[in-house]
Amino acid sequence: MALYKDGTLVRKADSGLGAFDKEWKPGETPDHAGIYKCSGCGDEIASNKGIQLPSQNHRQHSTSQGSIRWKMLVFCQAG
Repeated sequence: MALYKDGTLVRKADSGLGAFDKEWKPGETPDHAGIYKCSGCGDEIASNKGIQLPSQNHRQHSTSQGSIRWKMLVFCQAG
């Protein structure tokens, strides 16, 4: 689970950001920079816009965890 120290530096996105809804496969290149979480094992990674997400071998998944699929947890926006 992602942690933060100062709640005034992050803001909850109530709606309008479809970036949180898409799941990405290993090796795909996301549209936005942010922190992504694997829906299977819970690992979190930081990814820059235009950089491929970690490959299938980032960690071995059990059968119950299913395939690796990355989902945006924190959206980073340029100031």
